[in-house]
Amino acid sequence: MKQAVYIIIPVHNRKALTLACLENLQNNGDLQKYQVIVVDDGSSDRTAEEVAENYPKVIILKGDGNLWWTGAIALGMEYAYKQGAEYFIWLNDDCQFSDRTLTDLIDFASTHQNSIIGCQGIEIGTSNQIAFGGKVKTWKGYRFIQPLSQMVTPCDVLSGNIVCLPRNVVQKIGYPNPKVAPHYGGDSLYLILAQKAGFSIYVDNRNSVYGISGESKLYPQNWLMGKGKALDILKLVFVPQSGLSWRIWLNINWQAYGVWGIVMFCKKYLSILLITILRFLPLELRLKLSR
Repeated sequence: MKQAVYIIIPVHNRKALTLACLENLQNNGDLQKYQVIVVDDGSSDRTAEEVAENYPKVIILKGDGNLWWTGAIALGMEYAYKQGAEYFIWLNDDCQFSDRTLTDLIDFASTHQNSIIGCQGIEIGTSNQIAFGGKVKTWKGYRFIQPLSQMVTPCDVLSGNIVCLPRNVVQKIGYPNPKVAPHYGGDSLYLILAQKAGFSIYVDNRNSVYGISGESKLYPQNWLMGKGKALDILKLVFVPQSGLSWRIWLNINWQAYGVWGIVMFCKKYLSILLITILRFLPLELRLKLSR
């Protein structure tokens, strides 16, 4: 008899990563202990078909390509809640972890009422470069923390890559809202609201967890030297699924900081405007500026 724990994996056209994630769950024994939902948001690479062929006990929910991360997570949580889930686990398919990882998250959540706990992930192939994890609130914004090894540490928000949430979070704040933050920021905004509703948030560093990094066209990291035309970065400000979407950051900053968040918001987008202007400069000059 499987436990009333539902692992929700949103996927889209990353078949190899998705299958590797499920293999990791199977090798760890998690596939046998917990319910697993793959939310396939309109993949065209036969992701759903190959998951069904190789892992017939995995529940597959399908989207039409418009769910994105937040919509897929919300759909999975809604399904799991109706099935009687006691805990939800958000899991991105680019995570790899050991056999104790999920069990430790669930055990902690079950002994700490109204708690949400996630993992600190290291970029695979590096020794200490943080890929995702717990962040604390500072006057400059949220910043990753460096939790001590073998410790569970309080924090203010988590990356949504691997997070365990109790059933009653839905009863208090509902499901993540894809209309406000369809992709990037959906995890942060939901957890900020959960913390406001009285949930304590923790990051677990007792197990080794790794993330497979990759540059996203919707959230470039090096704005000044990013590929594409000069205006491409500025255009992302108006794409709802982008990590630079003004709507997402306005909501997150307001929910987290109130009036000071508006100041931070204006500063962020003034810097994007300035960098857009600098992107018209020759490449060699931009290289000097970036150094």
